[in-house]
Amino acid sequence: MDLKVFLSFLERHGTGWREATHDTILDYEYWRRRDPGNPKKVGGSKFSRELAACGNFYRWQASRGSIAASPVLTVTSKDRRGDDHTKAQLQPSNVRSVKVKWLTPLAYRRWRDVGLAGYTADGLLQESWRGRNDGRNTAMADLMWASGLRLREAGTLLLAELPAAAGAEQYVRGRVSEATAKGAAREYWVSRRALQRISAYASSTRAAAVRRARAAGRYDEVDRMMLVTQITGRGEVTYEDEKGRSGQTHLDGLDAQARQRLFHRTAQGIEPAALWLTESGTAMPYLTWEAVFSTASKRCADLGVPIACHPHMLRHSFALRMLVTLIYAFDRRLGLSEAERLEYRHLFGDPWVLVQTMLGHTKLSTTRSYYLEPVQGLQIDMFLNGDNDEDSIQDLLTRVAATSPRIQDLVE
Repeated sequence: MDLKVFLSFLERHGTGWREATHDTILDYEYWRRRDPGNPKKVGGSKFSRELAACGNFYRWQASRGSIAASPVLTVTSKDRRGDDHTKAQLQPSNVRSVKVKWLTPLAYRRWRDVGLAGYTADGLLQESWRGRNDGRNTAMADLMWASGLRLREAGTLLLAELPAAAGAEQYVRGRVSEATAKGAAREYWVSRRALQRISAYASSTRAAAVRRARAAGRYDEVDRMMLVTQITGRGEVTYEDEKGRSGQTHLDGLDAQARQRLFHRTAQGIEPAALWLTESGTAMPYLTWEAVFSTASKRCADLGVPIACHPHMLRHSFALRMLVTLIYAFDRRLGLSEAERLEYRHLFGDPWVLVQTMLGHTKLSTTRSYYLEPVQGLQIDMFLNGDNDEDSIQDLLTRVAATSPRIQDLVE
């Protein structure tokens, strides 16, 4: 829709999109933001989003050879940390990312329990609650909360891709495939507790959905089914198509749509390879989770719980929580001197860089500027000079939340 507004502007002025120049972009910016004859002028944030859409469109066309260069000119500069930052020349300077919000652990648990698990604001299970998918929904929410995965990454996972919670580690390492990641394949870390909740879902709610689907013959009607016979440790997938012909692919080449057609055989019969299933036993399209989260937030509002959450907010919250946890571990819990803290950072990395790695960002500036804005202006002294040495991560996050109106917290 942002691109449509620009293309409509070009059409009204008799200009084809291939003929647009930087002067055309200047005219568009004037009309969109300052022209007295425009009754629906927009602010900096809205125009910045439209400009980004235009920039993406023209970069794509330039990469295809349809145009020589993009009319959306950019400038590259170094920020105060020395990182390169590229932006459109016409990008307003007063734009803030208003969509980024965070939850503290206490606020998240209240939203999950009330919105997804059927509890009341008083912490009691509502007698009229008939949630049949609360095990699935809470497991998915906990996965995103505990891993920082994007919605597409978490929502398209296969059972075979779940990391094993072996040993005594609190967090275990998994892998996001290239086709579902935003960019290259990457590793991620998820808590043992989240994996345990997923395991409980797989053996109960998910298993029941599979049984219903088999009884109804739904798996006999799957179009272009790929029956997986083997997945190697390197992600190589061997499968049979609906005509029994053998084929090979790789997990990195299976996008969200292809994963919905993957099945594997068990002693009880075939079942989807996808982790998350609908109530009818079919693979759940990952965008469906947006509606699940929206319904949960509405339920919270109806019950007087002032917390709203969308899927990407859990990624934001994971980033903030990990940063505070790492700073706490590096600077307080370990009891290191200043020299020892410096050496520790040289060996294991700065907390900001570690969070960047966990999120899979290619640029540290993205991690700093968008996901972790609440702590941008805070000094580490805040974490070093607490009133007592027993401050928990929740306590620290509560203190950070007091400085940012976009962090949702609860006071018990």
